[in-house]
Amino acid sequence: MTVIKGVAARVPEALEAAGAGADEVPPVGALTAAVRRAVLDEFRTRAQFTGCLAEIDALLWSRAGDSRETVEGAMTAHLRELRLLRVTEPEESDRFVVTEGKGDAFELLSPAYVDELTGKVILAGQLRRVAGPAGVKVGEEA
Repeated sequence: MTVIKGVAARVPEALEAAGAGADEVPPVGALTAAVRRAVLDEFRTRAQFTGCLAEIDALLWSRAGDSRETVEGAMTAHLRELRLLRVTEPEESDRFVVTEGKGDAFELLSPAYVDELTGKVILAGQLRRVAGPAGVKVGEEA
Protein backbone atom coordinates (compact mmCIF):
# COMPACT_ATOMS: atom_id res chain seq x y z
CA MET A 1 0.00 0.00 0.00
CA THR A 2 2.88 2.37 0.76
CA VAL A 3 4.24 2.01 -2.78
CA ILE A 4 0.79 2.47 -4.33
CA LYS A 5 0.20 5.62 -2.28
CA GLY A 6 3.59 6.95 -3.34
CA VAL A 7 2.86 6.26 -7.01
CA ALA A 8 -0.57 7.90 -6.77
CA ALA A 9 1.00 10.99 -5.22
CA ARG A 10 3.59 11.19 -8.03
CA VAL A 11 1.20 10.84 -11.00
CA PRO A 12 -0.04 14.49 -11.05
CA GLU A 13 3.55 15.75 -11.01
CA ALA A 14 4.51 13.34 -13.80
CA LEU A 15 1.48 14.45 -15.86
CA GLU A 16 2.45 18.07 -15.41
CA ALA A 17 6.01 17.29 -16.48
CA ALA A 18 4.60 15.54 -19.57
CA GLY A 19 2.88 18.77 -20.58
CA ALA A 20 -0.70 17.96 -19.59
CA GLY A 21 -2.49 20.89 -17.94
CA ALA A 22 -4.49 20.55 -14.73
CA ASP A 23 -7.87 21.14 -16.43
CA GLU A 24 -7.40 19.11 -19.59
CA VAL A 25 -7.75 15.37 -20.12
CA PRO A 26 -4.33 13.99 -21.04
CA PRO A 27 -3.90 11.78 -24.09
CA VAL A 28 -3.62 8.05 -23.33
CA GLY A 29 0.07 8.01 -24.23
CA ALA A 30 0.83 10.87 -21.83
CA LEU A 31 -1.11 9.15 -19.05
CA THR A 32 0.71 5.87 -19.59
CA ALA A 33 4.08 7.62 -19.62
CA ALA A 34 3.18 9.58 -16.47
CA VAL A 35 2.17 6.43 -14.57
CA ARG A 36 5.30 4.61 -15.74
CA ARG A 37 7.48 7.52 -14.62
CA ALA A 38 5.70 7.71 -11.24
CA VAL A 39 6.18 3.96 -10.64
CA LEU A 40 9.88 4.09 -11.53
CA ASP A 41 10.46 7.18 -9.38
CA GLU A 42 8.69 5.60 -6.40
CA PHE A 43 10.66 2.35 -6.60
CA ARG A 44 13.93 4.27 -7.05
CA THR A 45 13.15 6.36 -3.97
CA ARG A 46 12.16 3.26 -1.98
CA ALA A 47 15.35 1.46 -3.02
CA GLN A 48 17.51 4.39 -1.92
CA PHE A 49 15.71 4.74 1.40
CA THR A 50 15.63 1.04 2.26
CA GLY A 51 19.31 0.73 1.33
CA CYS A 52 20.26 3.52 3.72
CA LEU A 53 18.07 2.10 6.48
CA ALA A 54 19.60 -1.35 6.02
CA GLU A 55 23.13 0.07 6.25
CA ILE A 56 22.27 1.97 9.46
CA ASP A 57 20.67 -1.11 11.03
CA ALA A 58 23.63 -3.30 10.05
CA LEU A 59 26.05 -0.87 11.69
CA LEU A 60 23.96 -0.69 14.85
CA TRP A 61 23.44 -4.45 14.89
CA SER A 62 27.17 -5.12 14.83
CA ARG A 63 27.81 -2.85 17.82
CA ALA A 64 27.68 -4.36 21.28
CA GLY A 65 26.52 -2.49 24.32
CA ASP A 66 23.52 -1.33 26.29
CA SER A 67 22.22 1.09 23.68
CA ARG A 68 22.08 -1.66 21.05
CA GLU A 69 18.94 -3.23 22.52
CA THR A 70 17.07 0.08 22.69
CA VAL A 71 17.97 1.10 19.16
CA GLU A 72 17.40 -2.42 17.81
CA GLY A 73 13.79 -2.41 19.05
CA ALA A 74 13.06 0.85 17.27
CA MET A 75 14.84 -0.24 14.09
CA THR A 76 13.00 -3.57 14.04
CA ALA A 77 9.68 -1.70 14.09
CA HIS A 78 10.83 0.55 11.22
CA LEU A 79 12.05 -2.40 9.18
CA ARG A 80 8.76 -4.24 9.71
CA GLU A 81 6.73 -1.18 8.68
CA LEU A 82 8.76 -0.85 5.47
CA ARG A 83 8.51 -4.62 4.83
CA LEU A 84 12.29 -4.93 4.98
CA LEU A 85 13.40 -8.33 6.28
CA ARG A 86 16.53 -8.68 8.43
CA VAL A 87 18.00 -12.15 7.73
CA THR A 88 20.24 -13.58 10.43
CA GLU A 89 20.15 -17.26 9.46
CA PRO A 90 23.32 -18.40 7.66
CA GLU A 91 21.31 -21.08 5.80
CA GLU A 92 20.17 -18.31 3.46
CA SER A 93 23.64 -18.42 1.89
CA ASP A 94 22.65 -16.62 -1.31
CA ARG A 95 22.04 -13.52 0.81
CA PHE A 96 25.47 -13.51 2.46
CA VAL A 97 29.11 -13.01 1.55
CA VAL A 98 31.61 -15.25 3.34
CA THR A 99 34.48 -12.95 4.24
CA GLU A 100 37.08 -15.17 5.90
CA GLY A 101 37.82 -18.14 8.11
CA LYS A 102 37.96 -21.92 7.93
CA GLY A 103 35.54 -24.57 9.09
CA ASP A 104 32.08 -25.94 8.47
CA ALA A 105 30.03 -23.53 10.60
CA PHE A 106 29.33 -19.84 10.19
CA GLU A 107 29.53 -16.88 12.50
CA LEU A 108 27.17 -14.03 11.63
CA LEU A 109 29.09 -10.76 11.30
CA SER A 110 26.22 -8.69 9.90
CA PRO A 111 22.69 -9.53 8.79
CA ALA A 112 21.37 -9.46 5.23
CA TYR A 113 18.39 -7.28 4.28
CA VAL A 114 15.71 -8.27 1.77
CA ASP A 115 12.89 -6.11 0.41
CA GLU A 116 9.79 -8.24 0.98
CA LEU A 117 7.92 -6.34 -1.75
CA THR A 118 10.38 -7.20 -4.49
CA GLY A 119 12.30 -10.15 -3.03
CA LYS A 120 15.59 -8.40 -3.82
CA VAL A 121 18.57 -8.32 -1.50
CA ILE A 122 19.02 -4.70 -0.40
CA LEU A 123 22.24 -5.32 1.51
CA ALA A 124 24.17 -8.61 1.59
CA GLY A 125 25.11 -9.91 5.01
CA GLN A 126 28.55 -11.08 6.06
CA LEU A 127 29.55 -14.47 7.45
CA ARG A 128 32.83 -15.85 8.75
CA ARG A 129 33.66 -19.55 8.60
CA VAL A 130 34.48 -21.03 12.01
CA ALA A 131 35.49 -24.47 13.26
CA GLY A 132 32.58 -26.56 14.45
CA PRO A 133 30.16 -29.27 13.38
CA ALA A 134 28.41 -28.73 10.04
CA GLY A 135 25.16 -26.84 10.34
CA VAL A 136 25.97 -25.22 13.67
CA LYS A 137 25.36 -21.50 13.79
CA VAL A 138 27.57 -19.39 15.97
CA GLY A 139 26.71 -15.84 16.94
CA GLU A 140 23.64 -13.89 17.88
CA GLU A 141 20.17 -14.34 16.48
CA ALA A 142 17.82 -11.42 15.85
